[in-house]
Amino acid sequence: MCQSKVILLNGSEVKVIMTDVILMDVKEDGRIEIMDIMGNRKTLRGCRVESIDFISHKVFLKEES
Repeated sequence: MCQSKVILLNGSEVKVIMTDVILMDVKEDGRIEIMDIMGNRKTLRGCRVESIDFISHKVFLKEES
């Protein structure tokens, strides 16, 4: 399976936002929309993509200050 885990980094705090993510869409206004394999959706604001680890299927987001 190729689902990913979306993780939010905030200083030293690490928080898993969603697992089994199959879709991530970065909108022009900065919103990030994610959806898991069951169709559950979340919209994130105030963060940006920090890095993506394709081997371990992790997307790291960082809160913007």
